[in-house]
Amino acid sequence: MKNIAITCFVLIAVCVGLQAKKVVKAPYFMATNTSQIEFEKVTLGKDTTWIDAKIYSIPGEDVRIDSTAVLQIGGKTYAYLGGNGFSKELWTKTPASGELAVTLKFEPIPMDTESFDFFEMSEKKDEGWNIYGVRLDGKKPKIGIPEKLLNQQLDYSQPLPDPDLKNGKTVIYGRILGYDPTHGIALKFNCTDWLFFDVFGQSVPVAEDGSFRYETNMMLPGEATLRVGRKRFELFLMPGGKLEVTINLPEIFWSESHLFGKKENGQLIWFEGTYAALNTELVKHAGLMNIYSADHFYENICGVTPAQYKKYVTKIYEKNRGEILKNKSLSDAARTYMINKLEMSYFFAIRGYKGNISYAPMISGKKGVKRADMTVDESYYDDILELDFIHSPYIRYGSYPDFVRAATEDFKGKFEPQPVWEDILRAKPLGSTLARLKPLSEKQMLTLDSISEPEIKKALTVKNKEVMDLLAESANKTGYTVCQLDTAVTADGLLAVVTRPYRGKVVLIDMWNTWCGPCMRAMNSLKPVKEELKDVVYVYIADESSPEGKWKITIPDIHGIHYRITNEQSSALGKLYEYPGIPTYFVIDREGKLSYKVTGFPGAEVMKEELLKAGK
Repeated sequence: MKNIAITCFVLIAVCVGLQAKKVVKAPYFMATNTSQIEFEKVTLGKDTTWIDAKIYSIPGEDVRIDSTAVLQIGGKTYAYLGGNGFSKELWTKTPASGELAVTLKFEPIPMDTESFDFFEMSEKKDEGWNIYGVRLDGKKPKIGIPEKLLNQQLDYSQPLPDPDLKNGKTVIYGRILGYDPTHGIALKFNCTDWLFFDVFGQSVPVAEDGSFRYETNMMLPGEATLRVGRKRFELFLMPGGKLEVTINLPEIFWSESHLFGKKENGQLIWFEGTYAALNTELVKHAGLMNIYSADHFYENICGVTPAQYKKYVTKIYEKNRGEILKNKSLSDAARTYMINKLEMSYFFAIRGYKGNISYAPMISGKKGVKRADMTVDESYYDDILELDFIHSPYIRYGSYPDFVRAATEDFKGKFEPQPVWEDILRAKPLGSTLARLKPLSEKQMLTLDSISEPEIKKALTVKNKEVMDLLAESANKTGYTVCQLDTAVTADGLLAVVTRPYRGKVVLIDMWNTWCGPCMRAMNSLKPVKEELKDVVYVYIADESSPEGKWKITIPDIHGIHYRITNEQSSALGKLYEYPGIPTYFVIDREGKLSYKVTGFPGAEVMKEELLKAGK
């Protein structure tokens, strides 16, 4: 009986032990800001939560999990306790495989938890690795795709439009499925316009329900890009057209993950409206239109000679062209458009051999790469000067001004000039000025008057008025002050100069720029603190990398004192105070002394505590 009792006790203990654990393999998630860490298994124990993860990085690069990492459920956090595979505090080199398997330990989360968020830097959520909505039910989330999209019928017979110049408003609107405003997912639009290309793209406001709408003027049909987080979608738009877009956000993240990328093949995006069928095809085959989309492109050209580079690039071109031509499912419009765009990509890849080879080690992360002799003779370019796209009317789609510049500078005399070329060359600098939200000067207005093509002139005139209206609207706003700083002020005296007028008060200096997303998000997080601590003086310092027009339009909604310093002053300040980037914050106490400095937003509560401490 005693042995039976002991056996029963052991069995009960084992059962209790089993019940004390819950294991979820390959848990789905809703969104992430990184592709460098993925969770392969989550184990919920009585005393610990374990996460088997894999970190992906460049071989030899140092990686770690920040000691402030947490799991968050609702408003409650569960602390990181360390991990196997690397130290809790020390950096660990990524092996040659580029993959580092680790087990992360956290305080135990409740067994009935349905999902959690992972924040690698709990106090600086804009900087660390974040994974949102990690599900513990073992099931794939249902996104709620509208029925009309599941049974969508598109017209693939529509021919490409003539690339005629005719200004018109284009509307892009729709909804992001699975959107949560707390996940910090940004939506950006970039039109590859002849005149107003913006390398950073235009931010598209997204409502809390995931809906969005964006309007822009287009001068002719052509290409554009819609970016959702890190994912790029190639679009084809028409002046006067309306394109409705539905984005499957979780499916985008799954498709880009190592864990789900091969087994998840759900549709990422749907189109309705103007050229919906063509856009559907272009998104599906986007990689075939771009030489640089080849796997490990920059890694493969590190240290090569120009001849080796050309052979490699030509091989990509011929492979992609062959795949486009043999794909019988493509519409005639898609095939024509894709071949045209691939040839243009090939043209610029060969033309830009020197820059691509030179920057390849930096882009790919390879060190110690010896640079080959970059000398080539004129015959190097013979093949690209005979490409069909040069004689196609569809060359006018997309980056035609870049081709015009190459034809008139690098390959002068190789092509017969077109009447519109002179207008393009005059208009492009004006468009660059307006793209920075800076109105045209009197001298530039004279150049505008000299342009003969009416549609180019109209596009510039409309844009110039938009910029002037935006600046006028901004100038009428209150709550902010613009101050000038003498360019002779050096870094060691800069903080003292900008804070001297406010001696006796606490000053928060925010180093930021208009292109810095984390800076803008941190400002929004600080709004409650600014409302509460009204006696603090808030000083915002940007530099010349913020286009002046964009800066002037942005700052009226950021209440405080604003400076725009030179790039030289900004660089010297960074070196003096040893901060690597932005946002960076300085808290100056009532006596004018620096009491706190931090790079990266530390959180509203931390900032509030430091401001209160400086005021004592």
